[in-house]
Amino acid sequence: MEKKVYQYIRELQMLAPGMRVAVGFSGGADSTALLELLWEYGKEHQIEIYALHINHGIRGEEADRDQAFCEAFCKTRKIRLLVLQKDVPQIAEQEGISLEEAGRNVRYAAFSEELAGNTDRVALAHHQNDQAETMLFHLVRGSGLRGLRGMEPVRGAYIRPFLCVTREEIVHWLIKREISWVEDATNQELTYTRNRIRHQVVKPLEELRPGSIKRMAKTAKKLLEIEDFLDEEVEKQWKKSVQIEEDTLRISREQLSKMHPVLREFLLLKGLEWLLKGIRSPEAIHVEQICQLLEGKSGNRIMLPGGCIVVLDYQELLLKRHYGGEKTEDIIYCAPGQKYHYMGADFLFTLENLEENVKNVEIPVNRYTKWFDYDKIKDNVILRTRRPGDYLEVAPGLHKKLKNYLIDQKVPKEVREQLILLADGAHIIWVVGMRISERYKVTKGTRRILKVQKMVHGGTDDKETSY
Repeated sequence: MEKKVYQYIRELQMLAPGMRVAVGFSGGADSTALLELLWEYGKEHQIEIYALHINHGIRGEEADRDQAFCEAFCKTRKIRLLVLQKDVPQIAEQEGISLEEAGRNVRYAAFSEELAGNTDRVALAHHQNDQAETMLFHLVRGSGLRGLRGMEPVRGAYIRPFLCVTREEIVHWLIKREISWVEDATNQELTYTRNRIRHQVVKPLEELRPGSIKRMAKTAKKLLEIEDFLDEEVEKQWKKSVQIEEDTLRISREQLSKMHPVLREFLLLKGLEWLLKGIRSPEAIHVEQICQLLEGKSGNRIMLPGGCIVVLDYQELLLKRHYGGEKTEDIIYCAPGQKYHYMGADFLFTLENLEENVKNVEIPVNRYTKWFDYDKIKDNVILRTRRPGDYLEVAPGLHKKLKNYLIDQKVPKEVREQLILLADGAHIIWVVGMRISERYKVTKGTRRILKVQKMVHGGTDDKETSY
């Protein structure tokens, strides 16, 4: 088995000399074998291997027994061991999640903390049996191709060197080497979804058709290769079709209509990953809902977790975060030389004087930085949202109601209510992110310029787009 695993490590370039690697070590057969193999591999290739054990506080004396085993195993081999103790039941209760999910969150939080330090890789002991369970779990959940390809052998800093072997091979190797391990009694409990799949589906399937686990692992590998190819094609379409603005993703409906259905679904999945990042993982059902939305009328929408929404606009599909906040009635009186925070954004106001002999003023066309003739402003400069009677000048001397202008520009209703406006009374100086009123444009006669910048993520986003 060593030759097979070591070849797998080299083939996928999982490790390199000089690296520092943490091995998730529970004391069970899989992690014990992985730690032993990588410890031996590390000695030959100048790689520092250490173990990370997490006592979940679930199984009382049995958990303490596992920790003691891990300590003794590492002490014998002079492997550095880091032990963390967490009250997973309490965490699960506080967060309203299952013990399985809470335990997983605790483990990955610990791994992330290690990677934030001097650790280069985290090695996990998932094997081909685990891969088969993952594929079946995702299949019945309806997670699509991405779920069916199971776990990746290399994903960022996480490596899974045992995805080339089965559980039976691991146990046989341990027995042959006379290496002991501990058994977690909860692995036999059928209250856990994974255990039920393992004992009631995967094992009978392997008995019915020997070699099923290996064939499923081979299928997962092939699906991963297919997905890698599709990801490259999706990236090409992404550059042509997608525009990101703060908390909104805009996807061209015209470009979506030209795509092969498979590419379209994968592009939408990538968009959902951007939209739901930090909230939850997207599922195949979300992609299906958006595909159905694309067949409907402009203005239709679907709500997603975490206050996210997908809206079918006239020319674009809009994926928006933080949707649903109430329209604010607050207003801010603005003065040059000041910075203001309004509706989650920062605005910087500066006043620039022009010399008398300057005849031509070239004003850049930017979306989030605008220049105005300060002396044409009659009243106060105010940041606010929409009100009845608002208007702007769309051509010299031609006024238009703001409502009609936004309808003409095909701005969705829910977006209109969240627009930030720079106003001079009822006259709208600037519909932020869109156009300014003709009345306040800089001309040859301008002597004082009011420069207003909307700061986006610490800087300015100055790509010019329109609805």
